[in-house]
Amino acid sequence: MATTEEMLLIGFDRLRCNLLNLAELIFVEVLAGEPDNPAALRLLGVVRCKLGRGGEGVRLLREAAERAPSLEVVWNDLAVALRDAGEPGAEAARARAVALRDPAAAPLAPLTGLVFATERAVHAFELADYRYTATLRHGAGRTSHPELSAILERGRDRYAAFIGEMGALQADFAQVALGGSYESTDPFWFNVWFPALDGMALTTMLKRRNPKRFLEIGSGVSTKFARRAVSRLGLQTRLTSIDPEPRNAVDQLCDEVIRRPLEQCDPAMFQALDPGDILFLDSSHRAFQGSDVTVFFTEILPRLKPGVIVQVHDIYLPDDYISGHLRQLWNEQYLLAVALLFGPDRFEILFPCWWVGRDPALRRQAREAVCHGPLESVDLYGASFWMQVKG
Repeated sequence: MATTEEMLLIGFDRLRCNLLNLAELIFVEVLAGEPDNPAALRLLGVVRCKLGRGGEGVRLLREAAERAPSLEVVWNDLAVALRDAGEPGAEAARARAVALRDPAAAPLAPLTGLVFATERAVHAFELADYRYTATLRHGAGRTSHPELSAILERGRDRYAAFIGEMGALQADFAQVALGGSYESTDPFWFNVWFPALDGMALTTMLKRRNPKRFLEIGSGVSTKFARRAVSRLGLQTRLTSIDPEPRNAVDQLCDEVIRRPLEQCDPAMFQALDPGDILFLDSSHRAFQGSDVTVFFTEILPRLKPGVIVQVHDIYLPDDYISGHLRQLWNEQYLLAVALLFGPDRFEILFPCWWVGRDPALRRQAREAVCHGPLESVDLYGASFWMQVKG
């Protein structure tokens, strides 16, 4: 059985990876046994704020500050929560954080730019003969990339229409369990690999397009959602899995399996995809010499036929990668960003899950469409980036 410290570490990681439903369950469990645990109170407060329940978040953070008044991060987070809730005392809480901060540490941002302590992550590393410090530049309380924001904004009506189609499947989504086992062939919402909005978007896209081929690079929970959609909706779609070592046993769900890395596959199979077919990428997320991501963006994506639908997973544009991914040194989305910035007319953006989930109006529309009944508590987090190749 995990200790309290181990549970807090797992919950902290879930929070930084934006898996808010899973983080909430962990911190609630800790507090059931230790109601006065200041770390659990603080982190649950941050989770509740991120889930849009700011009043609960402020209350929990006040409790954490009462129990651990000498912790700088508690006052930092309380200041952010009060500011975002429009309640008084935010500047005073920030002043307490400043007074408690290590003098050797970097100064705290002003209140307008202050972020939750979980979003202040940095990762220092050395590669060959050069030292780097990876840090968040856009998003998580910081300004999103302006030009990318403008590009995504142009598709707002398209995304709203897609949410309408998603809402038509709410009764079907309600049949999917909240929790489950990775050993099962059935998908479930509270998983760590392919969160709720991703699963809903994949199901909706398959229903909308009914493609002949769904070619998936990187398999697991997404494969389970795809097979479920094909079976329940009576689609013609043939599933192909390219993955040298899937994290879940999915071979029985696929029509074709290719158990080798993308970079070792015949490029002809991708050029054979027809308009309406779906190419789904969820691979290593790292571009370097000879890697799967480099091959995808330089040899596969430019040669796809117009009309092919592409999904790239773990894309947080127009923001940076979230803090939980910082130490993994992913860089895939920067290649996609360059493609969009210098060739905005080459792709039609169909549904950028992360951007939709951060936009207040679209997030509200999506919650009203699907988050009722057994799905009321589901956080609509996703990082699938759907687009279509144009001529």
